[in-house]
Amino acid sequence: MAKTQLLRFVTKIAPPRAVYTTGKGSSAAGLTAAVVREKDTGEFYLEAGALVLADTGVAVIDEIDKMDTKDRVAIHEALEQQTVSIAKAGIVATLNARCSVLAAANPAFGRYLPNRTVAENVDLPVTLLSRFDLIFIIRDEPNLDRDKAIAEHITTLHAGEVPEGFADIIPPDLLRKYIAYARKHVKPVLTPEARERIVQFYVQMRAKSREPDSPIAITARQLEALIRLSEAEAKMRLSPPVVEAEDADRAIRLFMKYLSSVGIDVESGKIDIDIIMTGKPKSTQERMALIMNLLAQLEESSGGKPLESRTCIRRPRPQALIGRRWIRQ
Repeated sequence: MAKTQLLRFVTKIAPPRAVYTTGKGSSAAGLTAAVVREKDTGEFYLEAGALVLADTGVAVIDEIDKMDTKDRVAIHEALEQQTVSIAKAGIVATLNARCSVLAAANPAFGRYLPNRTVAENVDLPVTLLSRFDLIFIIRDEPNLDRDKAIAEHITTLHAGEVPEGFADIIPPDLLRKYIAYARKHVKPVLTPEARERIVQFYVQMRAKSREPDSPIAITARQLEALIRLSEAEAKMRLSPPVVEAEDADRAIRLFMKYLSSVGIDVESGKIDIDIIMTGKPKSTQERMALIMNLLAQLEESSGGKPLESRTCIRRPRPQALIGRRWIRQ
């Protein structure tokens, strides 16, 4: 899917600075900050890592699923608080990491399986996945017209010729200046109309969760993501210093596209934010809770002795849960 090419292009055009790194080539200290000892004086000093160097810019992490688990923990604070806290060798400091993080990962099974959740497909902890504002699944699906266009484009470039339509593409230098101008001069603020659109959307999504068996569709973390996306929409069109209702509407459409591709429970077909926040939809969590309760009751009745699997199968089902669809199955 040319994910690396996409990330490197973002690194090329993202002002004022962009830092590119890979999962295998990054450690926790390399991402945040390292404490280094001066050879001559013996004193300790800090060396900034990728997230700190990308302050007010973009940190691009390729193959994030290949990163060691203990090193991935370092990204959590930067994604949540936009800071990096250090307490090593007598140095206690909080460094700014006000950067956007763009990351790419490969599916754990070699190919993305639509009947599994995003947490099962991608080898990343849900505590990290839930901190990204947007997650998009890019799948390589055969399409005759698109495949032919891609093949002709690549072969034309390798032949040293200019593909058709290049004259209509924005030059990278102009695009870089455009983004730099928008970042520096456009500081939009939410208008009452935009605030009303976001609040109304949030309340409507939360209202779907009021029924006893309904999953939670959205949380306050996604509300903050909607505000950031609305502000980004206003910056992108070089708006006056306000976020208008149309910016909020575009942010909501983008957010719903993200939820419909990543946050759908494959069993019930409903939007369930628990898939992103915990890795399992509400229906799976209920089944796991039922099994754990049955095992706890059987263990207590047997005095802690080992149980045969057929004993668990023959166990009567709780009356309160017999009416559920997944119990009947």
